[in-house]
Amino acid sequence: MQDKNEQRIQKLQMITAWQQSGLTQKAFCNTHNIAYHIFHYWYGVYRTAQKASDCFLPLNVIPAGNQELITITAVNGIRVQVSFTDQSVGFIKQLLLS
Repeated sequence: MQDKNEQRIQKLQMITAWQQSGLTQKAFCNTHNIAYHIFHYWYGVYRTAQKASDCFLPLNVIPAGNQELITITAVNGIRVQVSFTDQSVGFIKQLLLS
């Protein structure tokens, strides 16, 4: 019997195999005797994992020196400080609106 991690890996490999097959989802399921609702569930898990891995932006850290700082404090207590510049204000505005 497979543990949950092995099952997850196997099901996500199934999604990769489907993407490489060039078949529609239903055709892939029919060809491999996979229930479509099972495939659809794991495709949702796959897409969620893909979105989660793409949620961070690159970050360049430059010492602030004696500049004014913008401090953002999250509800979990994490603090982010950014130098106060026209560019940083625009960046923070875009970040908060997304």
